[in-house]
Amino acid sequence: MLPVLQRLGYRPRFCVWELTLRCDLRCLHCGSIAGHPRPNELSREELLRVAGELADLGCERVTLSGGEPTLRPEWDEVARALVGRKVGVNIISNGWGWTHATTERARAAGLSNVAFSVDGPEQSHDRVRGRPGSFAHVISALDDCVASGVPVSVVTHVNAVNLPELEAFYADLQARGVGAWQLQIGTPTGNLAKHRKLVIRPEDLLELVPRIAELRGRGGRPVIHVADNIGYYGNYERQLRDRGAAICFWIGCRAGCQVIGIESHGNVKGCLSLPSQQQDVDEFVEGNLRDASLKAIWQRPDGFSYNRRAEGLKLEGFCATCRFSDICRGGCSCAAFGFSGSRFDNPMCFYRVAVENERWDLIPDPERDQGPLDVTADDPDATVVLDDVHPIG
Repeated sequence: MLPVLQRLGYRPRFCVWELTLRCDLRCLHCGSIAGHPRPNELSREELLRVAGELADLGCERVTLSGGEPTLRPEWDEVARALVGRKVGVNIISNGWGWTHATTERARAAGLSNVAFSVDGPEQSHDRVRGRPGSFAHVISALDDCVASGVPVSVVTHVNAVNLPELEAFYADLQARGVGAWQLQIGTPTGNLAKHRKLVIRPEDLLELVPRIAELRGRGGRPVIHVADNIGYYGNYERQLRDRGAAICFWIGCRAGCQVIGIESHGNVKGCLSLPSQQQDVDEFVEGNLRDASLKAIWQRPDGFSYNRRAEGLKLEGFCATCRFSDICRGGCSCAAFGFSGSRFDNPMCFYRVAVENERWDLIPDPERDQGPLDVTADDPDATVVLDDVHPIG
């Protein structure tokens, strides 16, 4: 599928932007190890300059993230600058300090939606958030936005605690008027690397994926979106990713191809979820916006080579021999690195786990058909319409 992305051209269509690392919670699963702001975070003037550079490069959607982005006083000014350049903007908040005044600021800034991080029912949420009352705060914020007519989404990381509760939690979100629900797997980087008992196992995918597919099949709201670290290529792939696009299956990680991440001090990565300085990892940092423009970093000939260049895709282990390797390219870069220490060997893959557990009933039969893959890399339509990217928040 890399040739398809190359024909489309590399453009940062989707950006997740960490406005600050400051946060008022200390979550057990936080990949960013958020808490205190970085000592050298971008100034207001630098933030607005970068917003203009994103618009100039044709960015279509920016997610304002953190830390807790609303702790950066200029968050809505940045949003307005982007919206004024026809860039769609939303924000991800933990809801702790959210008030009705914040709701009104979000509305005035023209946000497409507000996404709240909620990790299951009250007991499960407060446990991983590390602060009693955090569930009550975020639900109050969510309800205020819904009552005020501001579109609301919820982002949930799936862990060993909330795994049994997804159906009940879905019903609660439905009753509250939530428009969309993004599910993602908690990846053992950052804080979660120290709390491995919270991390689901690869074999849990054999239960999780069919359950998500069943929930999506119910239709209605909230619409369920799976993040890029859930899948791939089992009999449920179409049910997980079909949103009416020409391609309704995983086409490989687009970090550095159509997705970009910006850290609060100006470091640029292909995806904000990839580890960097906070985790003592530097291989995914492509440059800093104080040293070069976003355009220069994005267009650097040898940039983002782990995803852009065929010679950089050195798949390992099962991924190297998988029959979907040329399309999948090792799955989500962050998940692969977090679970195996290698960008190119991903144990959190539904197809892989089904094969390793001889669950042939859960995967397509190569002797009969390709299952969910009814558009190929050689199909010209595949270069025209691609499904949206749902970045890991």
